Amino acid sequence: MSMRQANCRDVKIAIRAAVLAALAFVVFGAAGTTSRAEEASSKTVCVLTIHEDITRNTVYLIRRGLRDAEEKKAAALVLDMQTNGGRVDATEDIIRLLESAPMKTYTFVNDKAYSAGAYIAAATDKIFMSPGSVIGAATPVMLGESGVQELPKSYEEKLTSAMRARIRATAQEKGYNPDVFEAMVDADRGLTIDNKEITPKGKLLTLTNEEAAHKYGNPLKPLLSSGTVKSVDELLEKVGLKDASTFQVSPYGFEQLARWITAISPLLILVGFLALYIELSHPGMALPAIVAVICFAIYFLGYFVAGFAGWEEIALFVFGLALLALEFFLFPGHFVSAALGTIAVMAALVLAMTGRLPNDPILPSWGQVQIPLAKVFGAMIGAMIGAMLLARWLPKSTLFKKMELSAATSAAEGYTTSSGPARALLGSTGVAETNLRPSGKGRFGDQLVDVVTEGDLVERGKPITIVEVQGSRVVVKRVA
Repeated sequence: MSMRQANCRDVKIAIRAAVLAALAFVVFGAAGTTSRAEEASSKTVCVLTIHEDITRNTVYLIRRGLRDAEEKKAAALVLDMQTNGGRVDATEDIIRLLESAPMKTYTFVNDKAYSAGAYIAAATDKIFMSPGSVIGAATPVMLGESGVQELPKSYEEKLTSAMRARIRATAQEKGYNPDVFEAMVDADRGLTIDNKEITPKGKLLTLTNEEAAHKYGNPLKPLLSSGTVKSVDELLEKVGLKDASTFQVSPYGFEQLARWITAISPLLILVGFLALYIELSHPGMALPAIVAVICFAIYFLGYFVAGFAGWEEIALFVFGLALLALEFFLFPGHFVSAALGTIAVMAALVLAMTGRLPNDPILPSWGQVQIPLAKVFGAMIGAMIGAMLLARWLPKSTLFKKMELSAATSAAEGYTTSSGPARALLGSTGVAETNLRPSGKGRFGDQLVDVVTEGDLVERGKPITIVEVQGSRVVVKRVA
């Protein structure tokens, strides 16, 4: 057996091993996740720390916390809250996330929960407050570069009306008195219960821990808070989870980075696929493959930190790439593995962007995938246009010629470049030593040459002829 045959055999063995490893990762990784979830104690509690203004980063934090809690089958999720408020749009997203939570949810007001913090607390099953803490003053505000800014009067009235309806529905669903939260939102309402004025008209309602826990009505019921506790541990004791084990979910510090990554995700997909095209059409260059790996790694990292993607989407993406490798390197021409691989890769990219919520069906709804599909297909179309432009321009560029020459195998191993011996082979007929997609290797007598077709696929072993030699670029076509 020649060294070249041995090398080909080793490459095939390596590819088969990679495919089997990917399959094993998908199967056993999913099984391992299920096993870990089944082994998780029903007395596990997730403690999610929100000691910051409410921003889009907080949405990512809540989503990640719910995902971790769901995977570990946590019995409850506790929001350890200390916030001055924040963005209304982020708050609405957080409320929707908490409303879909499959476990009990509690808020521990650790010092303060103003504005958006009060909205979010209303979406949890029970609210507890620490000694000396306050909650309320939930008027809509705008966060700008200089901090909290006042809204224009007309816009404030419109937003207040919308938030009153939203917070009223949320409070009713969780069993709170909606009038309490309306008094926090609308200063014109005031709040009077049992003929006792809690707050006069013209002032927004803000409650201390003792005021929030005071009982009114018949039968007696706390105004808002289920009690005053000094710590999360005491809260858990109050709700019957004294012996529960807890795990913390705190900001990574990468949430802002994740926000930027998710914003440029279509660009990452476009560059990643373009780099893969360059590597597959001109194998051996290595740099495009590295760029593609970096782009897709950043893509999944961003959505993983943001709480959208999990290991399932990453495994599906690797599995899709393995199927594409089967098509390109082992079974060219039948297109089955290529089609399945393309579907798996596309599905992984879309699902990573979709972000399945707790209690959602396995298959996302059309509303969930509509925007991700538009972004992914838009990036794919951009990549195809870029590939067509590169097919014309790249082989003639000085940078590409340098990269191609650096990747070429030395003449001592039987290879040659187009400058010199290859130029003398113009018009010669040989065979495709590898699949030409559109580039690869061609053998002409005892010489092995880096060649490229004019865009056609030529399978290994088919006769080819050299029709053009341009610098380091040797163009061939299949002999009919």
